[in-house]
Amino acid sequence: MLRGYYTAANGIINEQRIMNVITNNLANVKTAGYRSDEAIPTTFAEALLLINSEHSRTGTIRYRTIDYTFTDLEQGTFENTNSRLDMALVGNVYFNIEERRTGERLLSRNGQFTINAEGYLTLGSTGYVLDANGERIQLGTADFQVDRFGQITVDDGRVFDLGLSYIAAGTDVEKVDDNLMRPYEETPIGNIPERYRVMQGWFERSNVDVAEETIKAMDAQHVFTACSTALKIINSVNQMAANDLARIN
Repeated sequence: MLRGYYTAANGIINEQRIMNVITNNLANVKTAGYRSDEAIPTTFAEALLLINSEHSRTGTIRYRTIDYTFTDLEQGTFENTNSRLDMALVGNVYFNIEERRTGERLLSRNGQFTINAEGYLTLGSTGYVLDANGERIQLGTADFQVDRFGQITVDDGRVFDLGLSYIAAGTDVEKVDDNLMRPYEETPIGNIPERYRVMQGWFERSNVDVAEETIKAMDAQHVFTACSTALKIINSVNQMAANDLARIN
């Protein structure tokens, strides 16, 4: 009976974790450049000693666990804004952002930029947009043009090259928050391929598929409900067995 408890409780915990991931994806449907996450189930084995009247033997029970989440780097769709401060990336390249609090260089696909009071190009309150040399870009004005390779030309003649990093499609990354990510240490970051493009006046939408996430949420809810019902039944059976044992004694 303990196995039933473990299995049902394990299912409830796992489906709750899956629902948390799905809910966060749906909450970021309108977040520019957001990359959807997927909960990855794994299994682990627990060896149990099963004893009968004649001999003992070892049995194995497997539980499904949610070990980590995988970030889908598939490109989203684009929306035109005609704003000079909005930029979108075509290809597996990412903006380099200096995180405001820690100073760490992180990656993002969110190109809805602003210019702060000091004239720096920023990703809102998140951090500073970096150039190809890892330096902050101080434009001081929104009067600039960006070519397809990421070269920024200000109307007064100053030129900056956007800092861009390349990560191959299908690579796993670590989310720092909903808009920033960092490659894992073993993740290769190669040279930027020739086939990429920077589009000024556009931004990239989230790559969340609402229909697919809704179906996943319904499936997770069904499993969660089934596990909850099973747990109640097992608890009821246990109580009945305990009452019967008490009457016998």
